[in-house]
Amino acid sequence: MAVENKYTDANLVANKKTDAYKVGSGSEPFILVGVVTVAAADDDGSIFRVFASVPSNAIPISLEVVNTAITGGTSYGFGLYRANLGSVVNATVLASAIDMSTARTIATSNNVGLSALTLGELRTLASLSGATNPDDSYDIALTATTVGTAAGTIRVRGVFVFN
Repeated sequence: MAVENKYTDANLVANKKTDAYKVGSGSEPFILVGVVTVAAADDDGSIFRVFASVPSNAIPISLEVVNTAITGGTSYGFGLYRANLGSVVNATVLASAIDMSTARTIATSNNVGLSALTLGELRTLASLSGATNPDDSYDIALTATTVGTAAGTIRVRGVFVFN
C-alpha cells in the first residue's frame, strides 16, 4: 500500500475556492456555554433554550453535553427554534433521543448534541433549518420528549465557526 501525501479537500486540489475551516488552515471559533436546570415537576415537551439568537451563518462543530443523572430522563432532542421564544423549526435536526438518565462527565461528554449529523457534515444553521428564506438567527434548544422524574443539571458547550 502506498504512503499518501495529499490534500483532503478536492476543491483545494482543483484550485477552487474552499472554506478555511474544511482544510485545517483555520477559522476563528466561538464557544457558547449554557446550563439547563431541570426540575422534577417539568413536563414532557418542555423546551430549554440553551443558546439564544445564534447567527444563521454559524456552523456547529461540536455540542458537548455534561449532565447529572436525571431519573427517567431518557429522551431529549437538540434542535432549532425561531429566536425570541418563537416557534419550532426542527426540534431534532441536531440530535434526538439523548438519554440523560445516566450522568455524563467531561471525559464522557463527547459530541452527542450533534448525533443527527453525519461524519464530517459541516452545514450552517440556515442550511440545517431547511428554510427557503432562513431567519437571521435561531435559538438552539433541548426539547424533552421524556423529561424524567428527578431534578438535574445539564451543561452544554457549543463550538461554532462562521461560514
